[in-house]
Amino acid sequence: MALTLKVDNGEFIFSGRSMQITKDKNALLKDYNKQIYNYGINLCMLPSGEESIKINQQIGNARVVRNDYLSKRIELYEKSKLTLSVSEYKKNILPKLKEEKEFLKLSDKFALESAIEHVDIAYKNFFENLKKGRKTGFPKFVSKYKPSGNKYTTKYTNGNIKLIMEDNLPYIQLPKVGKIRIVIPKGKTFNDLVPTGTKITSASIQKQGNNYTVSIQLETVIDEIIPINSVYRNNIYAMDMGIKSFGVYGNEDITINKENPRWIKIHQKRIRRFQKSLSRKQYDFRTHMGSKNYYKAKRKLAKEHRKLRNQRKDFQHKLSREIVNNCNVFICEDLNIKGMVKNHKLAKEISSCGWAQFLEFVKYKLQRIGGIFIKVDRFFASSKLCYHCNYKNDNLTLKDREWTCPVCGNHLDRDENAKNNLIKEGIRILENELNVAII
Repeated sequence: MALTLKVDNGEFIFSGRSMQITKDKNALLKDYNKQIYNYGINLCMLPSGEESIKINQQIGNARVVRNDYLSKRIELYEKSKLTLSVSEYKKNILPKLKEEKEFLKLSDKFALESAIEHVDIAYKNFFENLKKGRKTGFPKFVSKYKPSGNKYTTKYTNGNIKLIMEDNLPYIQLPKVGKIRIVIPKGKTFNDLVPTGTKITSASIQKQGNNYTVSIQLETVIDEIIPINSVYRNNIYAMDMGIKSFGVYGNEDITINKENPRWIKIHQKRIRRFQKSLSRKQYDFRTHMGSKNYYKAKRKLAKEHRKLRNQRKDFQHKLSREIVNNCNVFICEDLNIKGMVKNHKLAKEISSCGWAQFLEFVKYKLQRIGGIFIKVDRFFASSKLCYHCNYKNDNLTLKDREWTCPVCGNHLDRDENAKNNLIKEGIRILENELNVAII
């Protein structure tokens, strides 16, 4: 049945099926100047012992089916050069597998379906990247000893995923698991997290040590986002990323230097101590079994890594929001981070910054308001060019933080000069390639 749209008292109701659901929904909403907006919220769960067992059961079952489908698909291709489709596996092989392994009958059916579909998506991405000449990895088997094998996804249908408030405490209802206590941000309500007109499409549950999180995928209809065709010069921001400073950013008139928090350096003493403690505990690599003290030490180390990761993410969310609130165009360099981390003297500091994640935060927040995100070519000499006269200083080294232009005589701060050159190059791209008027 083809996808159809019905409008009832301002509410957009879709029915039917589609292989490209978001694309087809947007096509139907085009006449109303609306579009689909997908986003997610990540919440911490506080399951009881019995609830943890149920979640672990769903994770384990999804892992078994995923690995079985990948194995069967590889085997069929090696024998006959044919592909085992998702529908064929679900129809002919999955029922037999459930008879062989009866514990799979305790599974949420969507958890198993999603596990199979994820393998299919991984295959498609693999071949698409090969066609484009990109280096990419073949779909892998997942293990319970790695993060990729400690999560599962379930889909929403007929109210099987709900956010419930009982006795002033928040809960989430999950199929085959039941109600689980969750933690919501301070000062927020369910209506803030899932406003009226927003629908839950799926939920991904992940286990990290003894911690459980749920990522709820949401869908809402918003006014069509129209990319800007003109911009004020003061609303064009650029950022020169660095290590000493996380970044120097601003427009042509304002320059802000954001200090690098150096999260790894802050936590490295405790991480080193926990890693030493863990390495001294009893563990059998043949059976993958450790002592009770081994698992205690492992949890302590995981907690410290989780704290580091969350602090970095919080810092990047706040900084990206501050930038997007003040600009319509953001310009940065296309950094070769994989190449940069090969320098072992700087690898830890570069990894600590998390530039790629930060730029993704800026990008999606900017696109949400119709802004423009520009990456300047990585070979553009932003630091070596004099912003005033375009003289190129080929003798500039990494340790030179300031220099004086021998042509125009201007004394330049390396990072501020790079930021201004990025703005100049960004304006050229806006006018000549994107046809955006500069006011």
